[in-house]
Amino acid sequence: MLAQRLRRRVLCFLFHNPVLNDELFATSYVVPQPLLAGIRGTLFVYCLAVLVSNLAANIAHGAGWNWGAYFTTLTFFGITLYYGFAAYSTIRYMRRQKQRQQTVRQTQQLMTVLDMEQQLATTSSLLADIEELPGAESFESDDKHHRSPVAVERPPSVVHQLALATQWILYESFTCFAPLVSLIYWALLFPTASATLDTPLDAWMGVSMHALNTALMFAEVLVLAKTPYRASHFGVLFVFLALYLGLAYFMVGVYGFYVYPFFEPRYFGGFIALLCLLIVNIVAVVWVIMLMVHRLRDLLYPRWLMKRQRSTVF
Repeated sequence: MLAQRLRRRVLCFLFHNPVLNDELFATSYVVPQPLLAGIRGTLFVYCLAVLVSNLAANIAHGAGWNWGAYFTTLTFFGITLYYGFAAYSTIRYMRRQKQRQQTVRQTQQLMTVLDMEQQLATTSSLLADIEELPGAESFESDDKHHRSPVAVERPPSVVHQLALATQWILYESFTCFAPLVSLIYWALLFPTASATLDTPLDAWMGVSMHALNTALMFAEVLVLAKTPYRASHFGVLFVFLALYLGLAYFMVGVYGFYVYPFFEPRYFGGFIALLCLLIVNIVAVVWVIMLMVHRLRDLLYPRWLMKRQRSTVF
């Protein structure tokens, strides 16, 4: 019984959610679709290259065993996944739009042919001439062929709707966790010996994973994306944080390894709960700021586009 209720709720979220449609996840307010697809595909390849290079560097230094325990790594992995899903949805939406345009053109051509036939049918003399033509039977068969109904567009599949939902969660976690990563790295870790950018490779990876991530967040929120924010989704991010804290202290309990120095007992007087509460509060503040920015963006951009359309018309 519980499984059936859960299944109904999931299907209702996937197929009866007005927000979960291609247009909000595959288009932008200001960037054309072909350019948007190119940007997202390029960023996916770039982020994947940074991620693979970081893993290879950690393995070369004998630190590959704890590579997946860093919050920076997991966050950047989420960013890479987001751009992969975003590139897929954008390219798929472009192809569907082209197919719709072709269907519309074919329908218009068919309607034009039917109108011409109706005009011809009003003249009896022309009808008589058409009946005497040797190719009249083939003409009628072609007419029947043209009158066949246009193929109806198939509804989205469960896999596609799950891909959009995953992109939505990845977008919200990306835009909320990226500023947190940059703030902690440059304010707490970089001034100490915990973070070094000695070699050009380390500098490239460090800047990409701790500074470029926030720059991409601003670009995605303000220019590239149209994806909405939902206050009710904060619980999902809270679950992500709880799972990560469990992973961090799993590394301490099993390997005796502190992923970050502020996880050590000497910080906050050994009150781990205080540290967890502080992290959750910081994420909540960033979440509220992002929520307000998205509300303002979704309010101002449509007004600007409407004014622009009016100015081009008049």
